[in-house]
Amino acid sequence: MKSRGFTLIELIIILVIIGILAVSVSPVFFNNSGTQSQTARLQAMSILRAIQQQAMQDTTQAYELEVAENTLGIPPYTDDNNFQISTAGEITFSPVGMTIGFNALGQPTQGCSGGCTITITESGGISRAISINKEGFINAQ
Repeated sequence: MKSRGFTLIELIIILVIIGILAVSVSPVFFNNSGTQSQTARLQAMSILRAIQQQAMQDTTQAYELEVAENTLGIPPYTDDNNFQISTAGEITFSPVGMTIGFNALGQPTQGCSGGCTITITESGGISRAISINKEGFINAQ
């Protein structure tokens, strides 16, 4: 009588193949490379757009943000300030020392009057960029 099913050797071979595939593919699913810089870029774009909107709505006050090595936003850098990103060396911003302001039309002024690019670099070397053109359009590159 012939039985149907798999032999023990066939099952062991299949388990070994699945194990090899799991070991080789798991770093793709559990690696967070690029996630921190992407999150920081989205937060920075949100802060830039919020400051730009405030400058367009309140034309009596100057709204500007500063780019430092580990911080981006409106000083002072405290936990209560929602218009800032502060990292502990995991993310760096460049160019360092740039001040970006916006006029009543939402166009960048000061260090970014002709348009500029802010680069966000992760400690693993992955970098992302935000560009602000001379008309005030803020986009991810």
